[in-house]
Amino acid sequence: MLLDKKSPIPVYFQLKKIIKEDIEKRNLKPGDPLPSEREYCENFGISRMTVRQALKELESEGIIVRERGRGSFVAIPRIEQEGLMSFTEMVKARGMKPETEIVEFLKIPAGNLSATLGIKDEDNIFKITRARKADGIPVALETVYIPEEFVPDIEEKDLTGSLYNILKDEYGMEIKGSKTSFSATTSTPFLEELLKLEEPMPLLKVESVNFATGLIYYEVSYYRSDQFKITVNLSRG
Repeated sequence: MLLDKKSPIPVYFQLKKIIKEDIEKRNLKPGDPLPSEREYCENFGISRMTVRQALKELESEGIIVRERGRGSFVAIPRIEQEGLMSFTEMVKARGMKPETEIVEFLKIPAGNLSATLGIKDEDNIFKITRARKADGIPVALETVYIPEEFVPDIEEKDLTGSLYNILKDEYGMEIKGSKTSFSATTSTPFLEELLKLEEPMPLLKVESVNFATGLIYYEVSYYRSDQFKITVNLSRG
């Protein structure tokens, strides 16, 4: 697409529209680098000031991110949780494809989680750790602790999908509520490897005790702070 320098529409605005269309048509995907300012100048025969104005507006709209010394990149849309939603629901709501990698599946005694889960110390629980992705990008590491007695054959189910749906469709247990806490933490080498982080970064730690029909299970997740946000609706009675 060419710029019309005789048009009453400012040149920077035309360039901004061209870049937005490239992103919308997926010619440039989330995380992809944009051409350099010099390339835009040479390709369109425009000044660097014009290019910078277009990029500045795209950045202010959250369409791109600009990193000093590295250039501009297509912004990765943050996954947003509002209310009681599964990871699969959150990702699909953003028009993205959810993916799951099973990292660990163990059967262990409940131990110090027995009081939280309402069972005995010696009762067995399943520990299921999964890496959760959106459009192939690792977003979270999730570990679920769930009593064996309620889901004795869960290892035979497809755990790469929604656990909410498995509990509902396979066991007739629907999630009714959750007691959840949020805290900030820093990535560890283990988390950096699984979340494909190039360097340490802040993470959002989410701990939940989830209540389903006749079932309590515990979950702890670590979310990339650059790709996830939680919205909480508050009101005064």
